[in-house]
Amino acid sequence: MPWNMPWNEDRSRSPLLLVALVAALSFGSPAAATVQVYGPGSNASPVFFGLELPPIGGALDERGFSGFEFLMSGVDPAVNAFNANDMFLVQGNDTNPLQALGIDLGDRSALSGVAFDFAIEQNLVGGRNLTFSLKNALTQQTSVLCWGQNCAAGSVSAETINGEAPFDAYNGLLVQVRAQDVIGSSIAVRIDELTGVDAIAGDPFFDGTVTPSSTGTILAFDLGRQGQLLMADELEFVTREWALRGSVTLNRPDLALTDRTKVRLAIDLVRDPNLPSVVPEPSTALLAGLGLLGLAWGGRRAR
Repeated sequence: MPWNMPWNEDRSRSPLLLVALVAALSFGSPAAATVQVYGPGSNASPVFFGLELPPIGGALDERGFSGFEFLMSGVDPAVNAFNANDMFLVQGNDTNPLQALGIDLGDRSALSGVAFDFAIEQNLVGGRNLTFSLKNALTQQTSVLCWGQNCAAGSVSAETINGEAPFDAYNGLLVQVRAQDVIGSSIAVRIDELTGVDAIAGDPFFDGTVTPSSTGTILAFDLGRQGQLLMADELEFVTREWALRGSVTLNRPDLALTDRTKVRLAIDLVRDPNLPSVVPEPSTALLAGLGLLGLAWGGRRAR
């Protein structure tokens, strides 16, 4: 059939063409998406505050819906008792036993000044899960937390936390690097890579050391806290397997006898309401495709 032949001159081919076009519209690969990296820097602060607050509670600057934390075990001021967990996978914004999985990595002497390789992953094969691993550079021991389905053997895992499956209405990751108020403390963080996404643009990944006198990049006056945002312009963080990898070293000289959250790495799932965060139902995509085809058919018939 010549390329310039009108549609209605060979109707025998139109059903096959219709099926092919519907399939392409419904199931074709999406255009390449981009994860935009913001800060730390002068362009970062306005972006942080375009994010939605968590559904329940959460301070103005704590916008994660769930997340991952590495800090140093110490006295929990809420109960005035020693809390031995240093590594958390959190549903919401609180590391209490109801809302978080935790692992004890050792006391201050086993952690302060020791480098850990970290990985945060979304896995989809066999069921969706969020996995957080820390590998001690000295002992080579790896600790793994997993929230969701098909978690790796040997991990501390749960399909649900606080009755919730892993949060999926998000489109970004918020990195918070803190060394606040504790004299002589510091935290060194280097993000090495984000795999599983098509393209990455914007600022370099975080690579630096924060001390109590470091300029804040989430709130400028909030000394000792810096952050970085990784925001996807499509649904990559929900629909793809991805992994964020890097290294972290905490230095804390005070035995963590003050608020232990003052020196920590936190990486939260966040949502920018101006970016996609919901996967469309297959039927919706199919109807949209049929609608476009209907318009095309009508236009051809009119000719």
